[in-house]
Amino acid sequence: MNEHRFSDIATGIVGLALLVIPPLCWATGAPNPLAAPGDSSGRSLALLPQPMAHLVMAVCGVVVVAAAAWQNRAVRIAALGAFALLLDAGALAAIGYLPFMVVSAVTGHVDNLSAYLSIPLLMQLGMAVAAASLLWTVVDRPVSGTHERARIRTARWTRIAMIAPLFYAATRVLMALDVPGFAMPSMDVSGKAAGLGLALAAVGGTALTWGLIRPWGERWPRWIPFAAGREVPVAFPVAAALAVSVLVMAAGKAILGLVFTTSTEVAAHPMAWLPMLLWPLWSVSLALAALNYRTRRTTDPEIACRTRLA
Repeated sequence: MNEHRFSDIATGIVGLALLVIPPLCWATGAPNPLAAPGDSSGRSLALLPQPMAHLVMAVCGVVVVAAAAWQNRAVRIAALGAFALLLDAGALAAIGYLPFMVVSAVTGHVDNLSAYLSIPLLMQLGMAVAAASLLWTVVDRPVSGTHERARIRTARWTRIAMIAPLFYAATRVLMALDVPGFAMPSMDVSGKAAGLGLALAAVGGTALTWGLIRPWGERWPRWIPFAAGREVPVAFPVAAALAVSVLVMAAGKAILGLVFTTSTEVAAHPMAWLPMLLWPLWSVSLALAALNYRTRRTTDPEIACRTRLA
């Protein structure tokens, strides 16, 4: 399948990068890009000494390359575990801040976009793409279950997956409005605008998640050029939801790490961090909603009938 070939290529490229970068860093004395506390996207291995960070990255690279070369389910699950270790909140933050960055660029602050050229962030984005595509190959198996049961489960998990981003968006709006309990005195106008951009991104993500249980999640709306009224390919929303699920889980892991290490930042602004404690639940519920959506669509009696007639 084309999707599996893309996964093999993306996973292979990222795996080779994970193998090559550690010896290059060791030879040049450069810090490991995933153990660079000064970069917000380079913190996943920051607690390790540089030699150990190099070793861990290289071992993960071996596992990831093996997953690309050998289509074995156990090896691919091990590679997903490697990605879970290396991924952090950087990729999701980059996507969340994109609306603010675009507006900043339009208003003349193009220099803000330089943050997207960070090597740790580019690595995080590459690993996120590879992990999401690899996850798709793991779950892309023959569908089992009934249409009605899948319909009920899709609705349940979709509603749960919509709670966390809406809660998060609400807190960012309250922070921007300086509501007591949410206000952050150190946040300037630019920071508030960025927060509103994050809220917008979260609401947009919630709307797309809602599509898993809405008619326009099965047929393109009339305002979509060249596709209006056509069936939405089942793989498209499933793959997109799984990709977001990977990003959210990586960010959730980083947030939980801050909470359990009693970060002073969390203690100083608990209401800013509280909604992020729901992110692991958001990740799991979104993945389950997507997989049950796939079962529901592929076991739909009408679709099955059309397939037989074709």
